[in-house]
Amino acid sequence: MPPAWHTKLDYVGLFIFYFAGTLAAFVVAARCIEALRTRRGVRDLVAHGIVAVAAILAALPLVVDPPEVLTVALEVAFAAAVIALVVDALGRARDPALAIGVCVVAIPLLLHGVNAIGTRYIWPDAAWDVPTTTLQHAGVLMLSLAALISPYVFAPRPFSRAVTRPGPVLFAMAVAAIGAIAARTWYAQIAKGAALAIGVELEPNAADPRLALYLLSIATLAWTLASCAIAASPARRRVGAGVAFIVLGGYAFHWPNHFLLPLLGLALIAEASYTVRDEELSAQPIATDTPPIADAAWASYVTAIKAALDRTMADVHTLTTRGDGNLVTSLIVAEAAGLPVRVRIDRIDDSVIALDIVVGREIDEVRGATFTLWAIPDRGLGVNPSGPPAAPMLKSGDHAFDHRFKLRGNALALQKLFDSGLRARAVAVLDGWLAYWDREGLRYRVYPGRGAPLDHPMPLSDLATGRQVGAERLQAVVELVVAIASRGIEVVADAPTTLDIETRDVS
Repeated sequence: MPPAWHTKLDYVGLFIFYFAGTLAAFVVAARCIEALRTRRGVRDLVAHGIVAVAAILAALPLVVDPPEVLTVALEVAFAAAVIALVVDALGRARDPALAIGVCVVAIPLLLHGVNAIGTRYIWPDAAWDVPTTTLQHAGVLMLSLAALISPYVFAPRPFSRAVTRPGPVLFAMAVAAIGAIAARTWYAQIAKGAALAIGVELEPNAADPRLALYLLSIATLAWTLASCAIAASPARRRVGAGVAFIVLGGYAFHWPNHFLLPLLGLALIAEASYTVRDEELSAQPIATDTPPIADAAWASYVTAIKAALDRTMADVHTLTTRGDGNLVTSLIVAEAAGLPVRVRIDRIDDSVIALDIVVGREIDEVRGATFTLWAIPDRGLGVNPSGPPAAPMLKSGDHAFDHRFKLRGNALALQKLFDSGLRARAVAVLDGWLAYWDREGLRYRVYPGRGAPLDHPMPLSDLATGRQVGAERLQAVVELVVAIASRGIEVVADAPTTLDIETRDVS
């Protein structure tokens, strides 16, 4: 008879086993429900629907003893869910490095599915155990490969900044040292623990010839996880959590956790692929390749802007100020259709970095918007920095409009703001991003030379050479933004706003 403490420990372990499996099932279910609520696209909905089916089948052993047919169905559903999440992570709007990483991580998971199905239907006899062993070894080697390339596909961006941080490097070196000492001192125990914990079989009687590869993979993966854990981007931290869940799932595939944790990890990585690039770009210091413009040429251009807006707007005033860090701000305030309009152009070291147009109430872009659109830049122009958050992803049904912009937010707001004519004008003249807060305000921002053409909507190249140019391009953009805003912003009489105060101060 075992001692009493052994029996109690056995019950504690049994409870933790069921608790962990139930928790994993509920977390996967919560992520699937969240995906259905945010509606990031058809592929995302289909992928999480398949994940939900696979999660239900994986969680059944926690409740009942499933028959053999459900075990086969689980293997098929698990493979289908992995493929669906890989497809969900691919696309023009996704992060390309994460897409490559997801594909590499999916290979060993799919090899397990091939092995499981083949063992039952293609090579069921014991005499044909060579394919099983070969596929299992191939899957473990692909896991090692995924760990080795993880810094290049999963680590924070820019990579040059992430790789110089001392904390993750020290952590990886400590993991490598501890792993090497443990493998040399307690190799037999390490081999048995690896087989029981993560399903990786090592040579029991002598040092495994691939042991150095495994230790290097573990150290590399440790650096990646530590780098993601301290990343500023929430999406990048989700990537790290997803990789950690895949690692914790192991490669044994005997218990519900072995299926649920990889599904959760892949789902988190696929979800992060939508936003991680925009989050990391927005956190980088603003840089520009726009040419410097002399103060005299810029003052002449601001005068031309005022003259152009005077033709269609009322109470147009301008003000140029110089602040710290060689920041020069040119502010043009006006009134159009009963709405306050503010145009702000920022320059650093005489180079234009951003154009900002606000109609109605000025709202910080950190606040979630009712509707947001982002222009998809042409190849070679870089990535357009993201605007305020909004969900879910939308399609207008206008092919040219949908091809030019990424749309997120309220579909009714999209219909309210844009008719067919405004959609055509937006395709022709808008870059950057445009955000709308229901009945309050609308904001448009573009960074020339950074995800947008250098000379639109301001002819910066001509201004840099000192030429006298008009402001017709900028006037067209301002009038379009005002026309869009007038369809969705309420005009409130006798209610002074920040822009009203600025207008009085400038006057």
